[in-house]
Amino acid sequence: MPEGNTLHRFAREHNRHLAGRRVRASSPQGRFARAARRLDRRLFLRAEAYGKHLFHFWEGGRIVHVHLGMAGDFTRFESPAPVPRPTVRLRLSTPAGAIDLIGPPTCELISERKRRTILARLGPDPLRADADPDLAWERVRRTKRPIGDVLLDQRVISGVGNIFRNEALYRTGIHPLRPARRLSRAEWDALWEEIRTMMRRALARGRIATVERGEAPHPGAAGEPRDSLYVYRHRVCRRCGSPVREFPLSGRRMFACESCQPRRRRAVSAGRAVARGIA
Repeated sequence: MPEGNTLHRFAREHNRHLAGRRVRASSPQGRFARAARRLDRRLFLRAEAYGKHLFHFWEGGRIVHVHLGMAGDFTRFESPAPVPRPTVRLRLSTPAGAIDLIGPPTCELISERKRRTILARLGPDPLRADADPDLAWERVRRTKRPIGDVLLDQRVISGVGNIFRNEALYRTGIHPLRPARRLSRAEWDALWEEIRTMMRRALARGRIATVERGEAPHPGAAGEPRDSLYVYRHRVCRRCGSPVREFPLSGRRMFACESCQPRRRRAVSAGRAVARGIA
């Protein structure tokens, strides 16, 4: 499933290519045809991401809400754009090119009231300037659920997916099965800042890469996937060489080094030292 950085990247791309232009809208698949006719040739005002949700604002108060789910995606073509595939839910075209949306579980024309209702169900988005970590903390400290489970709850924090939760917990030295309410405020602040930094870096680079530049290669790199990550889908801890434990959590694969991420509470300073690679 695309994580929050991907939706913010799409919002930037759509603003760059569509904002302030009159846009042709069509639905080759047909499932969005009626709404597309209401948008066709209207002024595209802006795109805005919130967590894993994307909103397109059009003149006349029209708003398109997109959630990509597990397999949805946008593809952009320079002009002349190819004939759209029959699976394209929505094509947005200008003389410069086209943007196709394929496979989203949600693509709907909504009101501002509906948009506000959607946002009211979501936790703060670390990639947004208006994000409030205090709001997320209030929800974190009241639940007995494991912190690894809570981080995927979009009602607590928006835009975090499986890779970010694995990597951020490792970098802060917090075990995924620690009850969320047992985190100290200092630990939560460190975790929030780690998530925010990782997501901003992924947005800037166009991909998720959490390992610091210049750090030594993974000790098992020859047989390990994605050496740009610390613990996700690895078998051996890149810092201490201990076996990485894999187990299901929230229906997704969770990875933890139980040496670097002990089940008991550790001092935040120690967790930060692990994150910096000096512990």
